[in-house]
Amino acid sequence: MINHVWFIIFLDCFLALPELSSKTAYEATRGDVRTIAYLTNDQGTCRPEFIYSILRHGSRNFGASTAGKIRTFLSKFKALVESGDITLNEKLNWYKDWHGGSYFDDYELVAEGMMEHYMIAQRYKEKFPMLFPLFSVSNYSIEATSRMRTVQSAMSYMYGLLQGTGPLGSSESRLHLKMNGYMPAGIVIQKDEENRLLRFIDSCSKYEKYIESMQWKQEGLQFMESEDIESVVRSVSSALNFDVTKDDVISLYYLCAAEAMSPSQAYNSQFCNVFTHNDISILDFRKDLDKYYKYSYGFKTNYKMSCLLLSDIVEKINNQNHRTPVLKFAHEETVLPLLTLMKLFDDEELLTHKSQDYKLRKLKTSRVTPFAGNVAFIRYSCPNDEKRIQVIVNEEVVQVPGCSESGCTIENLKSIIKDRADGCHYDDLCENYPTSDNTTDILEISLALLLAILLCESTYIFFHCYKKAQTVTVSYENKCQLKPLIDDSNRIQSGSTESLINETDD
Repeated sequence: MINHVWFIIFLDCFLALPELSSKTAYEATRGDVRTIAYLTNDQGTCRPEFIYSILRHGSRNFGASTAGKIRTFLSKFKALVESGDITLNEKLNWYKDWHGGSYFDDYELVAEGMMEHYMIAQRYKEKFPMLFPLFSVSNYSIEATSRMRTVQSAMSYMYGLLQGTGPLGSSESRLHLKMNGYMPAGIVIQKDEENRLLRFIDSCSKYEKYIESMQWKQEGLQFMESEDIESVVRSVSSALNFDVTKDDVISLYYLCAAEAMSPSQAYNSQFCNVFTHNDISILDFRKDLDKYYKYSYGFKTNYKMSCLLLSDIVEKINNQNHRTPVLKFAHEETVLPLLTLMKLFDDEELLTHKSQDYKLRKLKTSRVTPFAGNVAFIRYSCPNDEKRIQVIVNEEVVQVPGCSESGCTIENLKSIIKDRADGCHYDDLCENYPTSDNTTDILEISLALLLAILLCESTYIFFHCYKKAQTVTVSYENKCQLKPLIDDSNRIQSGSTESLINETDD
């Protein structure tokens, strides 16, 4: 059972800070799926019959880069306090009794992140009970990427969805378990190189070259030289009675995100107090500029390559006999490109470091892809056998451009793939062409095949050799498959493209 008193406290800790870019906790900005209305048409109310949902992992520990910045600043801050260079004012009196937080760099979910997915499942089950049958392998399609945080998110969600329906806890005399009917769910975990639906960024050569070029960072770096950032430095320096650097400000922003995300691990620190609301809004935009150019409208390939995922969604929805719930647990770099492909949260004019009204922008990752951010496609069966699709983002109904207020048709979604992703020829749009090394391999294998044929002196031997030549060809095809840039562990390989891809997602 959930401790509701603890959960209310947990909720209150988030609602004050809804602008921490993609490090925003889900509770700060979510809607409530229980309040939305079912679709209707001229003939009456439609009936939900199928769900396809993609969910980002929940609130988690930061990676090595961000955790390192936090530790470096805390060491500096402690030394300044002990030397008397910083005088603890009213905003910092709490620091006297603070013994430090736990800032792990293992990317795993914090307790609040597990709770986020548990509660999402509970609310969805309450709103759409007809979409979630009792569990069996054939009744659900559940998939997570190969990262521990997505697997933990899937397990937390399924516990919330299936709680009280399983056998564990019902045989207490034999197993001595009290788990309130826990039902273990089967979760499919694919290797990155086999998972183009959820890890499409790992197999796209054009995107990898773009990331390596560092073009996606330029707008954010230029914004760091703006008067707005200078105003934040002055504001924080005044709050601390000490001259801080821009690096100090960014580290404090991460500390603020950590304490808002997990008050328990931060041991109730209050570093957010050194910022004004205006400071937070400016820094929120600074981080969003990176996300905009890395995963969204800033570069067309960012969103075009997500067409494989949208194609799968369309295929499942279009199959009228498909009722098995599809639940996929992934990352911001899965959800944000998909929403961008659907032209949601589009500011129309490109965001840059010179944008004047950026605080009014539509694309705020704190609201679009916070921790546990999610998008659900609900297929409805309406009177007169009409099928409509309702799109829900973070538990709020959104109207997809090109669709009506009464939802989308399957043709609406197909047109998005055709018009926004050029029909979704993934390898062509990603420029996944053979390299020069592969061309050399082709010549070598062709010569080997020719020699094998010439050496065959009988029909039997020829057939035998031909089979072996086929085996060689198959081996070559396997060899030519794009290798994953990210291994199955949570560690970043120094100097690899992965470190660039995950750098701002630390």
